[in-house]
Amino acid sequence: MSQILFLEAFGQLSRDTSLAGIVSEAEDLYSVFNTRAELMSWATTATQRRRVELWEMNEADLTAGTGESRIGWVQVGLGEVVDPGTLELPTPVQGYTSLPVLRRSAFEPPMVLPALVQCFDDALRRFGAVEMAGFQVTASHLMPSTRSCLGDLVGVLNWFNTTQKARADAIIAFDQELLGGHTAAEFVASLQRWNTGSFEFGPVVAVPEQHWISATVEMPLSGASLAHSGLGVSVTLPEWTASAVGWVLAKVIDTARASAPDVPNFAVRVTRVR
Repeated sequence: MSQILFLEAFGQLSRDTSLAGIVSEAEDLYSVFNTRAELMSWATTATQRRRVELWEMNEADLTAGTGESRIGWVQVGLGEVVDPGTLELPTPVQGYTSLPVLRRSAFEPPMVLPALVQCFDDALRRFGAVEMAGFQVTASHLMPSTRSCLGDLVGVLNWFNTTQKARADAIIAFDQELLGGHTAAEFVASLQRWNTGSFEFGPVVAVPEQHWISATVEMPLSGASLAHSGLGVSVTLPEWTASAVGWVLAKVIDTARASAPDVPNFAVRVTRVR
């Protein structure tokens, strides 16, 4: 089963053709998102190119104008690399022996998310003026985590240290699976140990119902798989941008997988409150 990241955007999108470079009737989100990813060398569907990709494109769709706050969604698979196996070779059958292999993700989800959120946001803004309220990522069928990405995430903070924009407050909601048996208080304490100055994780808070994680028919997980406790964590970001939200999602997931590396399915949502 492929490892899947299902990303949703919430807010408002104006399809006024005077504001949009394209209209949905002429192009779809799938093609726009995919060409943006290829331009930035984040992913490609070109089989002749042999390079490491952050993700493999699966599906995408616009949902703005359907009477809900969700603007659109995109689903990608995490690329895999194949290593020679170290297990004992199987007994040959009719002169043929298959070599054992070990499959692992080419990238941990936290290293994919900043680029994925940015690519998604860029693609959505090709369709009109966007007022972004939040993002939710649902992960399914993940392989066990092999390493923390904390060093990589801290290493890029100077991008945010140089911003002159107003700071933004948000609420992070998540399902019980993400905690891997730990309490919300223990998880938040782990996040707070690595407050950076640019990003400040606050205390455990009650999440308003409209900001809870949610499941839709397109998700790779059923609604029954997302158990929300109503608790979350507050966070202050240096700016309300796709890259900052991507960093927060990456940090939350990296922290969770550091203490519960074997959790394969979970959801995290970041919503701006000020």
